[in-house]
Amino acid sequence: MIDLYQLLGIKRGATRDEVRKAYRRKAKTSHPDSGGSVEQFSALATAHEVLSDARRREKYDATGEIEPAQPNNVDVSAIEVIAQKLGLVIHAEHDVTSLDVDALLDRAIRDDIASRKSNIADQKRAIDRVARLRARARRKGEGNNMLARVLDWHERSTKDLIKKNEASVASMERALEILKGYSFVDETPPAQDEVSSALYDTIQALDELAAILNAQPKAAVG
Repeated sequence: MIDLYQLLGIKRGATRDEVRKAYRRKAKTSHPDSGGSVEQFSALATAHEVLSDARRREKYDATGEIEPAQPNNVDVSAIEVIAQKLGLVIHAEHDVTSLDVDALLDRAIRDDIASRKSNIADQKRAIDRVARLRARARRKGEGNNMLARVLDWHERSTKDLIKKNEASVASMERALEILKGYSFVDETPPAQDEVSSALYDTIQALDELAAILNAQPKAAVG
């Protein structure tokens, strides 16, 4: 099995920041878009992932074993949020080298969060109105109160919408936390690469996030 420290070219006592810098440096030449291989880039992503996680790094140092990542549903959804927002940047008709990508992503996600929270507030008020209408709904004759059943359906549907919006807010807030660990800085792209430095970092960051969630460490570095 390849030594993760050797793979990144760092000492065993390297700090988390040194791990990140070594990964970014190595990834520039190992990325498939720069002439590297998927296997090589996946191995680097695994090394970065494990050595950046204090618990998994401690286990690796003690046993040499690479504990598989255990992403949760919120993290998966957060990556989807980031992918969506990055897609808007990548496909926009603008020169990305002139854009403050960090600020654009942060603003887009925060605006979305604010919109979702506003919708949740509206939906909660709608549930209150349903309760008041149900209290007034009466059938004039014998039999089931169909109006009450319709109101119950509206309440269930609205509560489902609230849950979906709350889940979306949680995913977007997690996306903001993830993005705190990244920055779109001006760096020189690899030789022969016609993609601008900022766009290269954008694609690389997305690939890194995807690899962290989807890579199979043992297969990647074995």
